[in-house]
Amino acid sequence: MFPVLVRFRRGCSIALIALGCGAPTQAATLLADAGELAQLSLDDLLRVEVQSASRYAQPLADSPASVTVIDQEELRRQSYRNLAEALSSVRGVYVNNDRNYSYLGVRGFNRPGDYNSRILLLTDGARRNDALYDQAQIGNEAPIEIDWVKRLEFVSGPASAVYGANALFGIVNAVMLDGADINGTRLTLDAGSGRSSRLGLLAGQRIDSEHDWFFAVAAYAASGNDLYFPEFDKGASDGWARGLDGEDYQKAYGKFRFGNWRLTANLSSRDKNLPNAPFLTAFGVSGTHTVDQHSLIELAYDGLLAGGWQQQFRVFQGGYRYNGGYQYAGQLDNRDQGDANWTGSDYRLIVNTLAAHKLMLGLETQWNTQLAQRNFDISPAVSYLDSNRPSHSYGVFAQDEWRLSAQWLLNLGLRYDKHSDYSAIASPRAALIYQLHDGATLKATVGSAYRAPNAYERFYDDGGVLQKANPALQPERIRSAELAADFRLGQGGRFGVNVYRNDMRDMIDQVLDPVDGLYVFANQSSVQTQGIELDAEKRWTTSDLRLRGSLSRQWSRAADGSELGNSPHWIGKLVFGAALGAGWTAAGEWQGMSQRRTLAGSVPGFGVLNLVLTSQRLLGAGSLTLGLYNLGNRQYLDPASSAFAQDALTQDGRQFRLRWTLPL
Repeated sequence: MFPVLVRFRRGCSIALIALGCGAPTQAATLLADAGELAQLSLDDLLRVEVQSASRYAQPLADSPASVTVIDQEELRRQSYRNLAEALSSVRGVYVNNDRNYSYLGVRGFNRPGDYNSRILLLTDGARRNDALYDQAQIGNEAPIEIDWVKRLEFVSGPASAVYGANALFGIVNAVMLDGADINGTRLTLDAGSGRSSRLGLLAGQRIDSEHDWFFAVAAYAASGNDLYFPEFDKGASDGWARGLDGEDYQKAYGKFRFGNWRLTANLSSRDKNLPNAPFLTAFGVSGTHTVDQHSLIELAYDGLLAGGWQQQFRVFQGGYRYNGGYQYAGQLDNRDQGDANWTGSDYRLIVNTLAAHKLMLGLETQWNTQLAQRNFDISPAVSYLDSNRPSHSYGVFAQDEWRLSAQWLLNLGLRYDKHSDYSAIASPRAALIYQLHDGATLKATVGSAYRAPNAYERFYDDGGVLQKANPALQPERIRSAELAADFRLGQGGRFGVNVYRNDMRDMIDQVLDPVDGLYVFANQSSVQTQGIELDAEKRWTTSDLRLRGSLSRQWSRAADGSELGNSPHWIGKLVFGAALGAGWTAAGEWQGMSQRRTLAGSVPGFGVLNLVLTSQRLLGAGSLTLGLYNLGNRQYLDPASSAFAQDALTQDGRQFRLRWTLPL
């Protein structure tokens, strides 16, 4: 039942066992007991400190951005299978999948095939976008498992003022579990649709106030489903891809805290078969697949200096490897490879002893020692691309949290970034926050952010088959303005409204060059998105009932006046959870969106319902969870990128997952 065991790489586990785990920040220490967090009322949760908006812990009401927090109780009750599923419950956010990667859309912007390069992914505040493609991988291809996450924070809007590149439309920060959250060992066994199986193991312990360790491994395998593609139902093919949607992954994570120090390490490898014939590959033929591998080792420090100042610094080394095998007609075997290695450090000094001010000063550097890309045929041996373009960057930044009065707070931030291949870029942000009373907070935020072209966009060339390079590509920039209001409604209720506008210039987009018929990344003229988001939440502590919902209306426009592709006008969501009695709980969510443009037409709107039933303890032998996804078996499509012959790709119908969780 669990063939994934034999595929787990021994070197992965040995490396992580040796490294262990790392220290929480002061904010994480306050929330170290996940059980206590689960018992907090909504009023208490609204005062929970978030770390991602300013790179230090601060109350939600004081953060210079709109932040959504998904706590541990909701993550477990909803039985999300990966980061993408959890993030899809956030207001204004939507997710696409092309049967290889998951793509995150935010506030009407989600260009198919963009690899999430305009979203910054963090784990415990550490950057996880790779240095070659700038990817924030959030599906099964992500370097971490959702089971290892204690709290998920999503920051809407630009944040280059403190994070630099990639933080254009949002930041995802996964606050990872500590040993104190486990204090023992936990085994999970899964079986589900697509003949899938998974084994997960969590272990951790708080040794004393100075020492804490956490370790986790997971292995997954799925044969996948047989899929029908009408675009290929002609000639020698009947349109069915049989046995070509398989996937397996192995992941390991560990951290060890000793005093103010934290040591963290992470390894992952995911292999996915591609059934939908991307990049003109042969349909219905096995062997077209991709492998994504991540590694990270990080040493971090968070402590106080004399006089009460706080210093935080870390050194890190990361790696990413991509290996794609593509089968073409005539038994032509093409390989596409990418290798990236990077080393970096950052230092932050937080001065909180000044009257009415909290000042943060920081310096961040990264050396991309390898950014290699290769494309070649196996037999006959032909090389189309063999490139390695190392680069480096550094950034200095400052932020002042200025308490003007008991009700007024002004947050000012500025960052200066210099990339080895580009002129320096300055990214400012300002937020004025007014706390009308304990039950109302108003925010006005303006800021700008940028993204430098990555090595793939600048230098990838497959020898004139589909794509060519553009070394002259320039950074893209965004300016954003947002008004937000948050109100308490009685005991355990809240209501929020956000109005925003984003203006992007020099947007990097893949376009078709009419001169030679090849795709190339080029800077486009202005793009604008704007909209309004409404969200509400209510918790009844006596009945353990929770409701969270949102409704988003958004508009998008390119320079020629046309609407952006894959940009829905409406997005609606409802997330719920309740106790059923006798140790059982029910949870679920409904998500829907309106129609979206594709490259050649449009896909209709849709709504899907997920439902999860969980026993807290079954016959004294652990808990059982049954997750039913797309319960109504709704057939819907996502727009496809230019990599596919299909204009839209059918998404999964009804699926299930049965999970057994056993404390050891």
